Amino acid sequence: MGAVQQILLGTGLLTFSALVHIGTIAFSIPCFPKLAGMFDATRWPRLQPVALLSFAVFVLVSAHTLQIWTWSVAFLWITDLPNLVTSFYFATVTYTTLGYGDIVLGPDARIVATFCAITGLLTFGISTAFLIGVLSRVLPDVFEGDE
Repeated sequence: MGAVQQILLGTGLLTFSALVHIGTIAFSIPCFPKLAGMFDATRWPRLQPVALLSFAVFVLVSAHTLQIWTWSVAFLWITDLPNLVTSFYFATVTYTTLGYGDIVLGPDARIVATFCAITGLLTFGISTAFLIGVLSRVLPDVFEGDE
């Protein structure tokens, strides 16, 4: 695969991943008031924030996992990686920017792999912002009675 093709494929996968991540978060937002209502703050003062934060983490883990699976399938398709397990491992290590270096792609897929790392950086930043937003909404309720 040529450089231009790799750039186009990487850009497409990055765009798809970002949309999946943002879409997953956006679709989860209406669930927070419903979940908060299930755990009445007067009856369950400590359980409500745990439930809300746990749900937020579940949403993010789901979004990241779906993206890693997408990258895994792409790497399996465009490289000579032997199987899905190896491809998933490579995608996870690249997406998290850990990069062990025990699996190295040839020149036909290196540029695509850099887009995988960029996707991880971008979506982990979005995840951090989302968690901070959830925490800022949950924590004032937790400390309200402690003053």
